[in-house]
Amino acid sequence: MADLDTADPVRHGDPPAVPGVRTRFPLGVWPVALPASAITAVVVAATWSMRSWPYQEWVRTSAEFHQQNTFTAPIAAAAATYFAGRLLPPSRIFALPSAARAGLRTAVPQLGLLVGAFVGAYLLGLAPLVVVTLRDAESGGLDVGAALTGLLGLALATAFGYLVGVVTRTSLTAPLSFVLLFGAAVAGSGGDRFSALMPVLHLEPPLGLVQSTPFVAYRLAFLTVSTVAVVWAVVGLLRRHRVSGSLFRSAAALLPLLLPVVVAVPPLWSTPALFAYETEPVHVCRTSGTVEYCVHEGHRSRLDIVVAATEAALQRSGRPAPFTRIRDEALRGYPIDRTPVWSPEAKDTILWVTIQPSSPTDDRPTSAVNVLSGLAGCFGRRENADPRSAELALELGRWLDGTAAPENSFVDLPEPVVQQWIASNGDRIAGCALTPETLPRR
Repeated sequence: MADLDTADPVRHGDPPAVPGVRTRFPLGVWPVALPASAITAVVVAATWSMRSWPYQEWVRTSAEFHQQNTFTAPIAAAAATYFAGRLLPPSRIFALPSAARAGLRTAVPQLGLLVGAFVGAYLLGLAPLVVVTLRDAESGGLDVGAALTGLLGLALATAFGYLVGVVTRTSLTAPLSFVLLFGAAVAGSGGDRFSALMPVLHLEPPLGLVQSTPFVAYRLAFLTVSTVAVVWAVVGLLRRHRVSGSLFRSAAALLPLLLPVVVAVPPLWSTPALFAYETEPVHVCRTSGTVEYCVHEGHRSRLDIVVAATEAALQRSGRPAPFTRIRDEALRGYPIDRTPVWSPEAKDTILWVTIQPSSPTDDRPTSAVNVLSGLAGCFGRRENADPRSAELALELGRWLDGTAAPENSFVDLPEPVVQQWIASNGDRIAGCALTPETLPRR
């Protein structure tokens, strides 16, 4: 009964516990409060930079609900292992096979406490980002399926850590749980193969993409089945715990863990598509000169910036635009006529531009400048492009967007001189055939 004596604080002169606290927190508050605080701190720190973006996108905020499992799931698992390892050796009153609270009546309250505390702490850490997104997002709303994936992932990690503590019967295996869950997060972030089974993805969808419905549904199903199987195994083990119990009976309690193994096979055999284009996204357009500009509704505040920056580069080049439409990459899912993407051979085309809050360079029309400077032609030639020609095209692009360095070949030349040179060398520029000898002179 040494373990029972150790578990009773009154026998060592401690002050009487507040009624109900010792029942809800048999190890005291700190073994739950400390990891919960760590989970909140990790999420707040990891999403700190996102809150400073000039605008928000719900698709990215929704993804953070599962992406933040990377470190929080290992913390939750390790804390649950410590909790179970301290409370559930077979000599403890919670784990005695003859005790009234053995099995389900032990696992449910304790796992309920841990999951409730850790998921609550997780949501608390995400709350500032959600508030900022509510204020700054220009369209859309929370992807509930994606968000539930993260919450279920954290619940599963907690249950798994608890199972490790029940199996090993010691809190010393808490680091093992941390390492195992961190390894699972790394596996999920390493590519598509394990994406349907792990909450953490190797990339986050930008505006215009959504996590595909079959993919999200499978993830939710797998995480739910896995959580139920782990709790089922925990209950079975607690009912069989004896100091000299049968190894066979204990192993039989782990049979429910075969369920997630079976469910995991189909996506490993045939990986489902992670993302799909948003169907007919709402967009806003504006025509300036001969060019029509269209952006996703979620980027409407960037439309005037994109137009002004592109028009400035066009004006500085002194030539008509070699494209007739500029489209936001977030509109890829919108049905557009068969007009091809821009190429030097077909100039009456659509030019796709990237707009994203994590790198708001809307005032630098990179795609348009790449076309005007010939750098797009160099990209098209790839290994056949002359490195010096590509370098000169890059310098011309920097001159066009106003970011030329002092050593730029065009920086000291009068604007009319460069414009006349561009007009006379259009084919050479588009064909990535610039050489130092062909550059304009004063």
